[in-house]
Amino acid sequence: MLIEDIRPTTLTGVKRLAKDLKKTKGIKHSDALDMAAQSANCENFHHAQKILPMRGAKHDAPYVLLTIYWSDKDRGHQCGRETLRIELSNPILDLCDKSGLKYVRGFGNLRMVASDHFVCDEIAPSQDYARGRLCTAERSLRFMEYTGLRPYRNRSTYPKVLDEDKLPNTDHATSWVDHEHGQFILVDEPYGNVPDTHARADWSERTGWRIEKSAWPGMYSPYNCDLYVGVDGKSGYDFDALMAKINAMPAPIVSESWTGDSVSSWETFLSPIAKTRQDERRARCKGMIYPSASKNTVPYTYNPGCRDRRPVGELGIEGHMEAGRIIKTAMRSRHSRDAVYT
Repeated sequence: MLIEDIRPTTLTGVKRLAKDLKKTKGIKHSDALDMAAQSANCENFHHAQKILPMRGAKHDAPYVLLTIYWSDKDRGHQCGRETLRIELSNPILDLCDKSGLKYVRGFGNLRMVASDHFVCDEIAPSQDYARGRLCTAERSLRFMEYTGLRPYRNRSTYPKVLDEDKLPNTDHATSWVDHEHGQFILVDEPYGNVPDTHARADWSERTGWRIEKSAWPGMYSPYNCDLYVGVDGKSGYDFDALMAKINAMPAPIVSESWTGDSVSSWETFLSPIAKTRQDERRARCKGMIYPSASKNTVPYTYNPGCRDRRPVGELGIEGHMEAGRIIKTAMRSRHSRDAVYT
């Protein structure tokens, strides 16, 4: 069958055809996506994203939708929404649980509003920033999907050598764990050509750790930064197998080749499985909600998204003096921890 005769019926099929068109015709990926979507009787790829997920959804691979709303004051307060659909090999909570996702780069402010949808509750300062955040989140998901690694959260067992003798020129570092083998993995993403290779070689010899640069461009800022992986060489961990997985990963997506859904309004986006009014309320970005006073508290400001509140009424001079005495006593206490002082 000729490639021109292929008529995909799912979004997965459109993406598969686009890859073939890109190779055979030597065109840009975005143009190949639009051409493949037209073969599925859609106007373009954005149109395909909206209608094809509803067709044959039972046979589609698991997916997740990530949404960020933005407002750009430098462009006359233009606003809009960016949504990225990510096809996955397994449901997202099989890749990482909800609490763990908070430690994943790009997911810090994303809230799960449905089993297939995450929304950022902070308004992004520009469209480019929103797209960049979503692409970062996608790259982090791909990293977990291909490597099986999960974010490391147990600070009490953090390798002491990394605190006592830090990796030279480390930047944008993240901590991961291979739960199957109980192995700590360090991922470092400094800007290209910054690390001192001789200093790192001395560090490896001194600490017994292996540190290696991957062929995959990374999660933080692909093509501007490089991705290095480090592991304790004395652990017996199969480091080469891990590097093979990372090096075999497909090219990361970047905002310059955006393929997500862009809308120039703040109309609340609902995922295909959202059906009820409660689903709609949950999907609303909290950064767009105007705060209001209650019986006992009032917001610090009435700007959209303000979540800081104070009690109704005024503390007064005597109240401020009493609060000051309490705060100073806590700060001077010999039994308080650093966090209390802060």
